[in-house]
Amino acid sequence: SDFVKVPSFFVLMHNGRSFKFEVDPTNLSPGVHTANICAFDTARPGAGPRFVIPITVAKPIADKAASISLGELEFVPNEVKRFFLNVPADATWMDVTIKDERSVTVDKETAPRLLALHTLQLLPHSAYRDAEKQKYLNLLPSQETVTSIPVHSGVTCEMDIARYWSTVGTTKVTASVRFRGVTAVPDCMNIQCGGGGAKVRLQSNIDDEYIVPKAKLSKWKSALSPIKSGVISPCDERDILASNGKQIYQLVLTYEFANKEEGAFVPRVPALQGFLYESGFESQLMLIFDEDKKYLGVADSWPSEIKAPKGNITIRLQIRHDDVKKLDLMKSLTIWIERKLSKEISLSAYKTHRSMVTGGDSWTRSLLRQGTTTNVFFGEPSNIPPECKCGDVLTGSATFADGPSELPGSGKRPGGFEVNYVVGTKMKDEKEVKAKIPEVPDERSIDDKIKEAVRSAKLEELQKLSGKKDSEKDFISLYDQLIESYPGHLPLLMTALKFNDKKDCRLEKLENIVKAADAVIESIDELSLAQHFGLKNDDEDAASCKARKENEDKKSNLVEALARKARAIADMGSSTEAEEDTRFDDAMRHLQKWESIDDSKKFAVLSLEKLRRAGHFGSMLKLVTSLLEKNGDDTKDGFAPMTRDDINEERKKVLEHLKFTHLRDRDFSWKIVTSVKEYALF
Repeated sequence: SDFVKVPSFFVLMHNGRSFKFEVDPTNLSPGVHTANICAFDTARPGAGPRFVIPITVAKPIADKAASISLGELEFVPNEVKRFFLNVPADATWMDVTIKDERSVTVDKETAPRLLALHTLQLLPHSAYRDAEKQKYLNLLPSQETVTSIPVHSGVTCEMDIARYWSTVGTTKVTASVRFRGVTAVPDCMNIQCGGGGAKVRLQSNIDDEYIVPKAKLSKWKSALSPIKSGVISPCDERDILASNGKQIYQLVLTYEFANKEEGAFVPRVPALQGFLYESGFESQLMLIFDEDKKYLGVADSWPSEIKAPKGNITIRLQIRHDDVKKLDLMKSLTIWIERKLSKEISLSAYKTHRSMVTGGDSWTRSLLRQGTTTNVFFGEPSNIPPECKCGDVLTGSATFADGPSELPGSGKRPGGFEVNYVVGTKMKDEKEVKAKIPEVPDERSIDDKIKEAVRSAKLEELQKLSGKKDSEKDFISLYDQLIESYPGHLPLLMTALKFNDKKDCRLEKLENIVKAADAVIESIDELSLAQHFGLKNDDEDAASCKARKENEDKKSNLVEALARKARAIADMGSSTEAEEDTRFDDAMRHLQKWESIDDSKKFAVLSLEKLRRAGHFGSMLKLVTSLLEKNGDDTKDGFAPMTRDDINEERKKVLEHLKFTHLRDRDFSWKIVTSVKEYALF
């Protein structure tokens, strides 16, 4: 090769040597040129080269104009033609025009021709995909297509046009490239809440461009911090570097967030993602789980969307390195959760700062002459989604150019320029002001007030004892003292009822539950209570409002006592089935005088027992299935909340009674998958 000059001889010593050679590409034609430097042993030239140094030169087209014509190109099947283009300064996209030269009236062959268009720019510290575009073109005779591709100014762009391998015959096309661009300064627009908006300076140095600024926010990002400091531990005994025998360590960080609605999200770790071989750590891996520890998906250097159900989501991040000190730096690493907005948010564009802050006239289509500049002001978004909180970031893109409709191509940079908006604090909602409830003057004496305060303090201590383990004797002793001092005090009786009806020991105290419930029921004058709610309340009378609140509390306690009593009777059993059914039915009839249990899932436990005794197992299965849809959330505000395991156990009993063993076995198989005890390993 004439463009490479090498010395004729080279003496190689025992410790190695270097030599110089020259590469002169000035006289080469545009395209790819290759050469090899081959070294032969002078004593044995027939033994072949002892070493080879390959040389590759990619020379771009010398034309630096905004428009480049590649002329007529003829392809045979599977042929690739490579072109290297000098991207002019300030170019932000290029329009590639390809036209099939066959004539509809002359050529007999009218079948479509499939071509591949592939462009690539090499950017430091960036993956190929960040500056790569690939598109397939299916051309009919005389058809012309224009493809707009974003480019980076000052970086050589390789453009390849190839004939698809399975297409028969030859193909003739003409191709041309036109560089266009509107430069934005800054090229990434960051808007802070309360700043009124942001300014962008536009400049067109290649050609005249029509300007119609448009910006929209399409994604929502929220930051997550680890729920606790990460733990560093050595990996498996096989995870040892073979070169130096160093042990590899891992740091595991755990993140949690509430997914209020079923949907997809992308976990982002800006400090680690986007790098593979150049990464500062050996690896990073994220595993995503739901609240039942069910595996949902995985994310690595280039994450993708992960579908997640409603509920609490757990993300476990593993970072590996052989140096513990480097892992210590990552113990408080923040990650981001990226979701799509249900509706894109458009930003208004203005020509002046005054118009932006006062909501004046918006930007109208205008011409930006070559070599001139102008400013665009984007206002803050006004309709922030209610789920976004302070510190979250809304992201999107902005475009500025708007080519004439008669010109080919998109007329703007594909993908646009990045836009970020930082969400601020929200103003409290102005709720409708309600009339203040009149209060009855407190005419009690100081002694009466002190006595009530002492009673409340004693009751508070009793309630604290009811929540402690191994405090039953202390609770009973204090309760006996208080009930003797304050007989018939309703809050005191309710505390005793709830203490006996605790989930972990209620089956051993069913008789005590019934007695405690009867004590609450007997302390309430039901006739007087019914008469009170039979009359309309006077909202303007202080005494009437006070009486209404007191009676509402009494009714709530009465309903809860009746419900707990009915449940205890159902679990207790009797000497005869008839007696058991009578006691339970009597308790349910008494309860339904005050509350309709069929209209509320807060009483799901009693509804299931009632249907079971009536033999309505189909209705039981329907109710259990509806409870499973929300994992028992409908029962959380009731007197007997049901967990997912409780509901599954009821479903199992119903299916066994109906002899639907195939559904029971299916539920059992799924339980192994969904009811996981430990998180999946990395």
